[in-house]
Amino acid sequence: MRLILLGAEGMFGRDAAPALREAGFEVIPGDLPAVDIADEGSLKAFLDDHRADVILNAAAYTNVDGAESERRQAFRVNGEGPRLLAEECGERRTVLVHLSTDYVFPGAKAEGYAPDDAPGPAANAYGASKLAGEEAIRAILPPDRFLICRTQWLYGRHGRNFVDTMAGLLRERNEVRVVNDQWGAPTCTIDLAKQVAALLAAGARGHAHTVGGGGPVTWYDLALEIARLTRSAARVIPCTSAEFPRPARRPAHAWLRNTSVPESAVRPWRRALAEHLEGDPRAG
Repeated sequence: MRLILLGAEGMFGRDAAPALREAGFEVIPGDLPAVDIADEGSLKAFLDDHRADVILNAAAYTNVDGAESERRQAFRVNGEGPRLLAEECGERRTVLVHLSTDYVFPGAKAEGYAPDDAPGPAANAYGASKLAGEEAIRAILPPDRFLICRTQWLYGRHGRNFVDTMAGLLRERNEVRVVNDQWGAPTCTIDLAKQVAALLAAGARGHAHTVGGGGPVTWYDLALEIARLTRSAARVIPCTSAEFPRPARRPAHAWLRNTSVPESAVRPWRRALAEHLEGDPRAG
């Protein structure tokens, strides 16, 4: 199966390409400047040159706080881009796999969100831009032609992320304060890629939640595990979201329940984290 991977130079894309090839896909990478998903001419030209059975869209505007002041750019990439992709997939009879986020939900369900829960209102401007992309895909493509994979708390070897930032802070400081009232599921890039591959192999369509297993946990819980695994002597001190204000609102309860992913493809988040911090190439 030939698969176009858009956003191939991002944190997910750089780890996903080898994982998808290992799973049996022929991967065609695409990213700026070769292709701009929000530019109709650029996208059409790239897809004309590279035929595929599946398009996996990992291209996105990902600055959650920046989206509060850069809404136009966020909606251009996260909303208009998926709309153009859906139109192209409709014309070419290609399956579209689109990566989305927990922030399309308001984050008020302590029991977590299932894949078939209706999204909205979004938690913040970034979430609203991603929700616009989801809505465009659902409006244009029939249910058997798309798979929207929502993920959260993503980390990997090739980009800024909470895990590596926290590991660095624990080396440099005597104490670190970490939010203890937001819940989610840590997810490494390799595991996300393997879950997407497993879903495609199973013929899944519609919506799926592709996150690490064993959640939910708080950022504080995650930081404690990072400290344990790195044998840090720094104190990890819990705090509230109100004590750590950010431009974009973070939801308290946005845990994604990965009920639709084959059980064999779901790895416990602690094991994935340990392998990542040990530098194991199988980790994200």
